[in-house]
Amino acid sequence: MQPLARRFTQCGSLTMLFGVFIILFGVSSTALTTFGKTNNQPPPTHVPIVKGRECNAHDDCSAIDRTSCVKDPNDYKLRCLCGDDSPPSAGQCPDVLKGLRHKCNSNNDCEDGMVCQFENSNRTIGVSKFMSSKTKLCLCDNDNGYVEDILHDICSGANLQTLANILASICSLVLPFVVSAHMRKHF
Repeated sequence: MQPLARRFTQCGSLTMLFGVFIILFGVSSTALTTFGKTNNQPPPTHVPIVKGRECNAHDDCSAIDRTSCVKDPNDYKLRCLCGDDSPPSAGQCPDVLKGLRHKCNSNNDCEDGMVCQFENSNRTIGVSKFMSSKTKLCLCDNDNGYVEDILHDICSGANLQTLANILASICSLVLPFVVSAHMRKHF
């Protein structure tokens, strides 16, 4: 009986080993059908990276509608970019909400957490040191708790009043349970 049991153990081991190879290397029908075929697809074409025109001030971008002179997120150079920080395509920009430091006319032009206002003269964050303060820009809404994140060139933060309201709501929901548990200890 022992030689027969040994054979079953060896067969079981081989079956297990074969199963592991199938799992690790996988058997796919595409590998079987594409074996020996030539690749008929053309090689990928390299699309040049489109960049906006370099600029020094917003006035340099006046020839291209809906662009502003802002920091390019890819190479950090000042360029004429659309409101979503993309370069204009065929001289046109999509009608989108504008990001940080883009020219604007009203708050409705700017993304959430931003307001359209003149640059504060004593504010020296980012590129504002050499940008004109005669132009209204989309800036972080400091009055509602949004601050400029210089590293990522975005507005971050939250409305502190909303945060306080949420915390007060949580406390009002939890407080009865805490008081009830405290009262049970004394009785």
